[in-house]
Amino acid sequence: MKLIKISLLALALLGSLSSMAQKLETSNFKATNEMLAQLPGTEMIDENNGKRAALIKFYTPFPNEMLGFDLGLFQIVGRKQAGPGEVWLYVPERTQKITITHPKYEPTLFWLEGMEAESGKTYTVNLNVEGRDVTLIASANDAEITVDGEPLGKSPVNMHMPLGSHLVRAKLGSLLFEDIVTLQREGETTFNLPMEDEDLKYGDVNIEVPNGAEIWFQDVRQGVGQLHKHLHAGSYVVTTKLPDHEDQTTVFEVEAGKTKTINANPPIPHIGYLSLATEPAFGVTVMHGDSIWDLLPTMQLPVATYDLTFSKRGYYTQQHKFRLEQGETLVDTIRMEKIQYVKKTTGYAAVGFVASGKPGVAFTLGGYYQNINLEVSYNLGLSRSKNVEWFDRELNFLQGEYNYRLDEMAVRAGYQLRFAERFGLTPQVGFLSQRLIAQNKNLPGNGFTQNCLTIDARFSYHPIPHVGFFVTPEYAIPLGNKGDIKDVYKQGGLTRGGFRATIGVSVSL
Repeated sequence: MKLIKISLLALALLGSLSSMAQKLETSNFKATNEMLAQLPGTEMIDENNGKRAALIKFYTPFPNEMLGFDLGLFQIVGRKQAGPGEVWLYVPERTQKITITHPKYEPTLFWLEGMEAESGKTYTVNLNVEGRDVTLIASANDAEITVDGEPLGKSPVNMHMPLGSHLVRAKLGSLLFEDIVTLQREGETTFNLPMEDEDLKYGDVNIEVPNGAEIWFQDVRQGVGQLHKHLHAGSYVVTTKLPDHEDQTTVFEVEAGKTKTINANPPIPHIGYLSLATEPAFGVTVMHGDSIWDLLPTMQLPVATYDLTFSKRGYYTQQHKFRLEQGETLVDTIRMEKIQYVKKTTGYAAVGFVASGKPGVAFTLGGYYQNINLEVSYNLGLSRSKNVEWFDRELNFLQGEYNYRLDEMAVRAGYQLRFAERFGLTPQVGFLSQRLIAQNKNLPGNGFTQNCLTIDARFSYHPIPHVGFFVTPEYAIPLGNKGDIKDVYKQGGLTRGGFRATIGVSVSL
């Protein structure tokens, strides 16, 4: 509404200037008894004659720098802004006329009313734009009145108003008058200002826009997704904005006393292009959030960042992030990696049951590097041998009968062969150390060892990644130790080396 009034004022001023040329005018010129032109600090000396200059005090709304003074044959002694609305001009004695100019108005010729300025004398005069004394009366007592944006006090207001058009405003609470008042050289000087209740001219609007777009009103961000405004009846414009989108405007009408819902035009997304391919080309599922995408040779999409998930049975699931820019085409190929049930390079831990003459539980740690395998295992015996008789050889005296547990420590190396997706075969050779563990470490035979060379083949099956089942048939060839230890093995029912098989489960990285 204010913008409309200012526009009306501009048009009215143009019209008034075309019909009448505004000019400066002076009034109420008089000589005073003030001693300002004679006192130290406020006097000025005319250097041409050595006498005190006369002082003319102009009471005017114009600042000193906007005014021009021409004395004709005389020269101005000095001038200054003495205070708000007061310009002091020092002139030589015998000055009779002054031409006063302003860049916006026609100049005026000011005569000192048939007299000459006297040295050291002080004069006063009013300087304003040509106008008339008017009275502004609002329909509500005590309404605040402004003219061209300048507050003038409460109604009624008496003032000197320049000729031409002026924006006059009277306000008291919700009561308002705002319109153009034109003052002519002749005619009316009393203006009644009929006020109206502005509340009756307002309506409510609820502005909504999807996607959490920003709502800008009068060049200010005022809401996100929705906005409520109480506005004067009329036409308005809102702008909706989002990053990576083209701004959109919506024009709407506000009706006095009514509430309306406005569905604003949402911002239009900028467009980019995405061209994706997969290897293998078929059977790959592409997910964006909870939605499944059908990959096309070139997809036209809103500019944004896309987090896509690629999955296919038997392959590792992959996640890729793509950032589309306006007008650009992003091309990429997603190469799916098959799940490696039997891995070329990994580490593993295994536990298994050892089936042999004396069964045990084997614990194994190992790893593959480019299918080359190295592992270390420890076999904890689960049963004890038969009693073994020990004699004192010199006295041929029976010392006692003892039994033993058989523990084993082994190191093996081999090479893995992958002959199916979930099956592996690893031929291995190794070194096995069998150790007798007596009931008491001080008993004879405790710690006796039998070393063996081993040959085995590890068969593995992996139903799921990282977990596998295996069976390892193995043959151990004894190395040396044909004395006491051979007798202990024989009496205890133990086997030096020989055939065994381990079955168990492994967990890999």
